[in-house]
Amino acid sequence: MLPPLLLGVFLRALQMTVIGPSLVSIARSLGSTLADVGWIMAIYATGSLIAQPIAGRLSDARGRRNVFLGALTIFMAGSVVCALATSLGILIAGRVIQSLGAGAIQPAAIALVGQRVPKERQSGALYALYGMFALAGALGAVLGGVIVDGGKLLGDASFVSGALHNELTIFPWHLIFWINIPIALAALWLGLRLADDRPTATTIGLDGGAIVLIPAMAFCLMMAANGAARNAFAYLLAALVMLGLLAWWEARARLAFFAPSLFTHRGPLLLYAIAVLTGIPIFGVTMYSAAYYMTQFNASAAAAGIALLALALPLGGGQGVGGRLTKRLGARSLLIAGMVVLIAGEAALAGLQSLGGVLVAFALAGFGIGLASAPPNALLLRYVDESQSGVATGLLTMLSSTGAITAPAAISAFLHFGIGEPAAGFRSAYLVSLVLATLALPLALLLPSADVR
Repeated sequence: MLPPLLLGVFLRALQMTVIGPSLVSIARSLGSTLADVGWIMAIYATGSLIAQPIAGRLSDARGRRNVFLGALTIFMAGSVVCALATSLGILIAGRVIQSLGAGAIQPAAIALVGQRVPKERQSGALYALYGMFALAGALGAVLGGVIVDGGKLLGDASFVSGALHNELTIFPWHLIFWINIPIALAALWLGLRLADDRPTATTIGLDGGAIVLIPAMAFCLMMAANGAARNAFAYLLAALVMLGLLAWWEARARLAFFAPSLFTHRGPLLLYAIAVLTGIPIFGVTMYSAAYYMTQFNASAAAAGIALLALALPLGGGQGVGGRLTKRLGARSLLIAGMVVLIAGEAALAGLQSLGGVLVAFALAGFGIGLASAPPNALLLRYVDESQSGVATGLLTMLSSTGAITAPAAISAFLHFGIGEPAAGFRSAYLVSLVLATLALPLALLLPSADVR
């Protein structure tokens, strides 16, 4: 069962980072500014955020396999639109479609694991999924530049002429979307071979509050990350207010989109709070370590890329260790251990300024993130009934993913308002991350045993 799920998660994560090295080429070919094309990254994160809880809910009612295959199809359609785009408007439209499919992939995949993998093996399967996510994210930044530069070289070759020459020399970035098609087709072919879902009597009501509040929260997060830096904290606060209103509404709604028990039972509620608190600490490290290294040591992008191995290798090592120890120690213990190591890494990033100290900080943070990646979903699948696993994991994925938007907003604000060099602004942001991660640790200690709902 895992191969189609792994390919789907790989595609979702790849498109988060592979486009980064292509932004300059995209702006030049479309006659736009970097600020303009930056929205295609924000829209991908925001659309995915909106799709995640909706996909989780649909997977409970319409079948996890069906939603997973539908998500792959939507993602592939969006990729084709992006690959054919010759204007910023069409590219943005394609990214919106692509983001909705991408956001639906992971909740459906995790719900499939909860439905079809024996409980004693679920943690190992989840570590495999998160390992593939991390691998794709790490490869994306490298592959993006290679694909675009390779396309330009191929377009200038003597044996290439006509329309193909124009396509490869003017729009070489189209290739980063075309590569999704064969991978998505392979995932679809493998997914179609999975057994059909068991019928379910779950129905979906029209929950107007959730329909309004989820996009509103996503919009506030997007504006925090991409609007004026002076407004970032205001938008972040507004997003938190929307989240609180969503929890309040869903606990009282007659036709709740989310199961009310998700907001009243201790286990799920604590996991959701941990996801919100650890978003900035985790994504602040994974998204901005290279930039911090370059500003702290006046290093080149190539040198920063090599230094990031100190983060990436321990991250993969943490996932490998977690997968091996999950049966012996349990998901709750691994989550707590991962958070303790992450806190140590954030403290080192905030306080150490030497080359060796920063590399040690990268390693600690990476190992902690890897160790703590799978346990939240593994625990959630134990806390909730199988009939609610889709909506429960969709909400957890959404809350965890908010860090991909809140971290850029927070760090941009610190860089804008901070006193001193940019590196000092990064360290201030890591200090805030340390506080947030430390606040989340007691919540992990309060998590009930895996069999208590």
